[in-house]
Amino acid sequence: MNFHLYSHARSTTHSALRDCFSILLPGACLVCERPLRGGYLCFRCAPPTPDLSQIMRARCVTCFEPLRNASSWSDSICATCLTLPLNTDSQRFVWEYGGLPRDFIKAMKYRPSKKLARLAGELLTYAIPFLFEKQQWDILIPIPSSARMFRKRCFHPCVEMGHQVARALNIPLRQLLTTNSKRAPQASLHHDARLRGIRELFAVRSSKSIHNKRVLLLEDVITTGATLTAAAQCLKGAGAGSVDVVALSRAQVWQRFRHRVSMMSG
Repeated sequence: MNFHLYSHARSTTHSALRDCFSILLPGACLVCERPLRGGYLCFRCAPPTPDLSQIMRARCVTCFEPLRNASSWSDSICATCLTLPLNTDSQRFVWEYGGLPRDFIKAMKYRPSKKLARLAGELLTYAIPFLFEKQQWDILIPIPSSARMFRKRCFHPCVEMGHQVARALNIPLRQLLTTNSKRAPQASLHHDARLRGIRELFAVRSSKSIHNKRVLLLEDVITTGATLTAAAQCLKGAGAGSVDVVALSRAQVWQRFRHRVSMMSG
């Protein structure tokens, strides 16, 4: 048989077999577990594509809070950042934490699902050019899970997302942050408890690897900001030249705890 005809016949056979198995053994939505014929998410659970008109509206260039009296966020800083600067150089996120994005992220982290983490990474690669005016980083560092959560998941969600992002940005991904093994997972702690012991939350594996480097720090959800504050403080203390943050989502509670996080990290 001609090679091209053979390849086509084999491809057609494989396609037919996949169709048969999808009927006999349909997949399930990775969020709600409804049966699916194909794909990973049903139409009810797929989070909305980021609204670029909302992302690009006037926002603080540092913390990404909306600004009322500015035409663009490329050169504007909010009053809070002027009086209470973050210890990161900039912070960006795709979604407000709630609704479908919240369900998607919870399924990714607690179901758990590598597939959803990789989908999230693809989403971030799409959004980053709109979130940051300049994409000039030397290295991407993902926030690691606690040792306890890693044993349950067998993977770090931010690392899985980070592989997609680092590949698109053509920069190396380095797992240079380690967590305090005695620390409980941040998500299991009440907001107040998250703020205690910020300075001891992370350590850096190799200071030489980040000396004067421009770091893109990747997180899934910014809640109180304690985790990012601890990570950025640790990285800058080890010699990082700058630390920008990108996350899938940020909770509204972040603004409420901002002052306390800043005071406890100082």
